[in-house]
Amino acid sequence: MHVIEALFDGPIDIVGDVHGEIDALEELLSHLGYGPDGQHVDGRRLVFVGDLTDRGPDSPTVLRKVMQWVRTGCAQCVIGNHELNLLRGERKDGNDWWVVPDETGHDAQPVTPEDKVRMTAFLHSLPLALERRDLRVVHACWNESAFAELRDLAPECKSVLDAYEHFTARLAERWSDPARKARLGGEWHELAPVWKDRDRRPRLLATIAQMDREYQMNNPVRVLTSGEETETGIPFWAGGKWRMVERVRWWERYGDSVPVVIGHYWRRFGEAQAVYSDKYGPDLFAGVEMHHCMGPGRNVYCVDFSVGGRHAQRAANEPLHMCRLAAVRVPEWQVVYDHGEMQNIDRGSGIADGYH
Repeated sequence: MHVIEALFDGPIDIVGDVHGEIDALEELLSHLGYGPDGQHVDGRRLVFVGDLTDRGPDSPTVLRKVMQWVRTGCAQCVIGNHELNLLRGERKDGNDWWVVPDETGHDAQPVTPEDKVRMTAFLHSLPLALERRDLRVVHACWNESAFAELRDLAPECKSVLDAYEHFTARLAERWSDPARKARLGGEWHELAPVWKDRDRRPRLLATIAQMDREYQMNNPVRVLTSGEETETGIPFWAGGKWRMVERVRWWERYGDSVPVVIGHYWRRFGEAQAVYSDKYGPDLFAGVEMHHCMGPGRNVYCVDFSVGGRHAQRAANEPLHMCRLAAVRVPEWQVVYDHGEMQNIDRGSGIADGYH
């Protein structure tokens, strides 16, 4: 099982969640100075934070390119929650191209059987995180306890998927206890009529909230690939249903001196109605400028700027610039967007300047 692997030395460009948006990826890499083969004239290399696929028009081409660049030593990539869903064969929003390619319902390229074999092997090879002395990369959350649990389990599990299933099975056994099942059944009976009715907010149901939190927080693979969660005070509407748990700003407790770059969390440019009105609940970055680092050490930066929402923007005739693909350049600590804009990242030493 690949838990943490060594991150490239030297100058790198850390690319946010691509989500099948091949045009945005090619435009971004052109602005960064990369050729079609993934080579850079100055010897820089690429690092992808995961979530390469789903929602966008051409996930297979994105995967093929990244696979090639990894194979030739031009790139590295960590696994995200979307790659994990592909390995699990779980049908999610935007991944019909992989799970049921014959039923792909929008303008997305389906995977071929031949590609799926090669891509599956590639996804199994991805580590959960990359690290060097001065920098860490993970999809959603840097959590030392989660890493320690997975290292302890490594002799028993050949892959990240094996580890995920191990912890899921352990939790399923815990929740098979008759008393817990009875409480859970009663709450689901109450919730079922309103669960997907936006106009009928349910009360907070403690057992459902506890189970949801445990399935997230007691599975270290989920913690690293989709973050920390806790019970919410008041149920909120997101993703077409009422939620009993909410995401945690884990970076507010990150006390290490080593900077971390993450993706996953859909940073927001303005109020793109088709993308944000019914998706993820409270904005974790409210009040945080796009070019500012977070946490007490001002050393955690999220490079996911919601390019995965472009499919919804196309359908709603919204401007695509509301959702962008971006990369963090290190050691320069600049963020570069797919339309060419660059900003210096503020790491606590003053206000960064934006420029073109």
